[in-house]
Amino acid sequence: CRVRPLNAGEIANGDTIAVTCHHDDTVIVNNPASRIEPKKTFEFERIFPAESSQDTVFEDTKPLITSVLHGYNVCIFAYGQTGSGKTFTMEGTTTDPGVNPRALSELFRVSQERSQEYSTEISVNMLEVYNETIRDLLVPPSKIKLDIRQSPGGMHVPGLASLPVTNLDDVMKILSTGFKNRAFAATNMNEHSSRSHLVMIAKVTCENKMTLEKTTSKLTLIDLAGSERVDKSGVTEERLAEAQAINKSLSALGNVIAALQNKEKHIPYRNSKLTYLLQDSLGGDSKTLMFVQVSPSASNTQESIYSLLFAARVRNVELGVARKQVSSRPSSRDGKEITN
Repeated sequence: CRVRPLNAGEIANGDTIAVTCHHDDTVIVNNPASRIEPKKTFEFERIFPAESSQDTVFEDTKPLITSVLHGYNVCIFAYGQTGSGKTFTMEGTTTDPGVNPRALSELFRVSQERSQEYSTEISVNMLEVYNETIRDLLVPPSKIKLDIRQSPGGMHVPGLASLPVTNLDDVMKILSTGFKNRAFAATNMNEHSSRSHLVMIAKVTCENKMTLEKTTSKLTLIDLAGSERVDKSGVTEERLAEAQAINKSLSALGNVIAALQNKEKHIPYRNSKLTYLLQDSLGGDSKTLMFVQVSPSASNTQESIYSLLFAARVRNVELGVARKQVSSRPSSRDGKEITN
């Protein structure tokens, strides 16, 4: 859980702080409007208060990034109301980068360290889920319809541009292109509101030079569009349709989480493009991390509580043991697979 500082507008309006962090694992929301529960307490694996730096936030994420090079799928996503700081955590700025560029930088660093034992290839694609349609953010707009397919290698989008990367400069160019093409708009809640779910996928192929075992895994990084109450955001017409699509897909995500938590036989992944794309990330094949982003302001108390309740549900979901993604194993001379 990461709590952002009060922003300039909230300070100018005399807004007060309703969300406070205690120790490294507890956040308390003051809600005087509730007679039953004027203070609500939540516990998570890690709490990042407003003064936390991007370095501090990423430090806890590093072990997950390294496991991608060991052949495991990893999914990291940020959830929270509009204007809660999700894009800053995931994308950051040019001078203060977030999880996405730092994660790719870490992949390059560790790959270089292992270059004597492993050959590594990394490619990246970037898409957005906008009004329940898939948009490729790395190519000019096209009328070609993109859709999600399921294969033995997991969920993928055929026809999506995939660009090889060998260094951080390559990644930053891709991030810049994708960010420029993403749908944004101003609302009463956020002057630069994301109107889509942004998904960046790094496909990583590693081959052991000694044993010739090859793994093909993926790192999926997601900046979800923010949930919003249309009465507060003040959106109309096109922005209203966007808000309704965002809220519907986030509701579908909530239903999937609830079904997983209850260990139901049927998990409604297909109810939205977002959840269908995340099926192999939420279904047990991946190591998954969620940042819940929270506004500290008293004016956003209800939205903060909703986000924290959702995160508490996610925390109680048991995804199972992640599976190593081995794409090929070495064979002996008689054609039989070598096992250890």
